[in-house]
Amino acid sequence: MDSRDNPTPGALPSDQASGLRRLFESAGPHCTLVLMPAARSPLAAQALAARARQCAALEGPTLLVDAARTQVAVALDLKLRYDLDHALTGDCTAADACAEAGADLWILPAARALDRAMTDAGQAQRVAAAIAQLSREMHHLMIVLPASRASWLAHLPPPLRPGVAMIPVANGGETSAAVLTAVRQGLSDAQIDTFHLLFLGMGEAAAGRLLSGMAAIAQRHFGAKLQAAPPVGVPPPAAPAGSGLRPVEIVF
Repeated sequence: MDSRDNPTPGALPSDQASGLRRLFESAGPHCTLVLMPAARSPLAAQALAARARQCAALEGPTLLVDAARTQVAVALDLKLRYDLDHALTGDCTAADACAEAGADLWILPAARALDRAMTDAGQAQRVAAAIAQLSREMHHLMIVLPASRASWLAHLPPPLRPGVAMIPVANGGETSAAVLTAVRQGLSDAQIDTFHLLFLGMGEAAAGRLLSGMAAIAQRHFGAKLQAAPPVGVPPPAAPAGSGLRPVEIVF
């Protein structure tokens, strides 16, 4: 008798099983894109580290790719030996370039590799391929990218190209101009039209005023939608007693 007439209980026919594998493999991890405006804030690294930890706690294995020199690893008290550029030049493996930052969280420094990618199409493909390969075992991928380099996203496989970007927003005289420039770059270079603003170190009233003004300009001039970044789902880690630290993000 042909074994196909009496399959193992619970087993799927080979063609159906392979179809399901392709379906799940094509889905890939949930991807969060963070576009960094030209105006930097020392609070950004703390905020991104906190959100990465929350994503790992909620969603499981999470890879944060820091391609913008935001120093997230420093905020997580990590000392890094390798980065993605080392892996691409053969000095280490891609896995070695990922630093473990706690339960279900890894950090991949990629700024040097991205620097080369912006002038070398072959390098751009290699960077994208390495990130795609490393993220295959992840549930969540967070890519932190300078807004001025949003065009590189076209090299990622389609399942990893997000349609929404998060932009950290800090207090400062040039805040609105820097954020709106980042919005324009994300829209023109990566066809992203929805942006979540992550407000750093400011009260809800100040954040609301900034959001209202920038959202009106973005909609009128770019056709882009701006809104406050949604909370991840669990409270951020409490600051150590007596540290004097305050929450670095306001979401509402």
